Amino acid sequence: MKKKVLFLSPLPPPNYGSAMSSEMCLNILKKSKNFEVRSIKLNYSKKILDIGKINLDKVKGIKTVKNFIRKAIKEFNPDIIYFMPATARIGAIRDYLFFKEIRKHTNKKIVFHIRARIPKENWKNPVFRKIYTDMFSDKKAYAIVLGGELTSDLRGLIPKNKIFILPNAIKNEVSDKELNKIIKQRNKEKTTNILFLSNMDKTKGWIKLLEACKILDEKDFNFKCHFAGAWINKKDETFFNNFKRRNNLNEKVFYVGRVEGKKKTELFQKSHIFVFPTEYKLETFGRVVIEAMMFCLPVIANSIATIPSTIQDKKTGFLLKKNTPEEIVENIGLLIKDKKLREKIGREGRKRFLKEFEIRKYVKRFKRIFNVD
Repeated sequence: MKKKVLFLSPLPPPNYGSAMSSEMCLNILKKSKNFEVRSIKLNYSKKILDIGKINLDKVKGIKTVKNFIRKAIKEFNPDIIYFMPATARIGAIRDYLFFKEIRKHTNKKIVFHIRARIPKENWKNPVFRKIYTDMFSDKKAYAIVLGGELTSDLRGLIPKNKIFILPNAIKNEVSDKELNKIIKQRNKEKTTNILFLSNMDKTKGWIKLLEACKILDEKDFNFKCHFAGAWINKKDETFFNNFKRRNNLNEKVFYVGRVEGKKKTELFQKSHIFVFPTEYKLETFGRVVIEAMMFCLPVIANSIATIPSTIQDKKTGFLLKKNTPEEIVENIGLLIKDKKLREKIGREGRKRFLKEFEIRKYVKRFKRIFNVD
């Protein structure tokens, strides 16, 4: 008999890491012969700029989602509840209301897929502390976390034997034959192309890379740096453009907007180095890191969250210890000067991606979680 799964999570649109990963998980369960799935989309943000902000649509959405949950439990009678909760800000309060609605109507197994950090300062707040304690000390609660580094966020509320470590994964979209052609073309290029791809949020570290570009230019390195992602606000966009102009970087630094699909693939193909100096306090995994590894790009990234267990320092990339523009420059400079090292590190990253972060292995691990009683 098929297990019934009620799937509660943010889903695209808008397209951002955790929502896209949740959509992947939903599709895995839907395609399986062992599960019957009904899904409810939790988010009412219409675009990236809406995330984390309160508006009338979101307030109305809370009531709508609660009604959907109540109706689904009554009519569908799920065996398992999959729930991806927000862990901070207003989203955590919203999702606590959804949790309470679930527990009003069923006491079935609930699997929390935790895709964001639980900020330490939130444990000191009595409201958030109650939310975490109530949700994660539930007797039927299990948790999926993206890396062993993140289990401490749960403060022992969920026993270790009920916590599953499951790193993010993506489908391999480029064959080895295609990659060899891409690498051959990259090696012909005299100019090194550097890539940053994320939301253009300051906490994602784009300013650090921008400042690193200034230093690289002063040191006469031959490079171009492309920044891809949606702006969070107009003020930051203005700062970016003014910085470029003041430091004569218009021929070196380029903003290419938010990219998806074919445009994103082309950007990875044409790049030589990927830089991700994130300091986002809710950072967990960094999906873009494994996307870069898939395309044989050496990755330079800040050593926070699960990034240290994703990147093998000096083998598949470089882990930033101080996350300063100067440290970024040091690592980029090494890779610009040594093409053979750049290719070697990129290929090692590709091998690690195929072994640890490709979707086929993830599918087996993910489905196995739902067969644990």
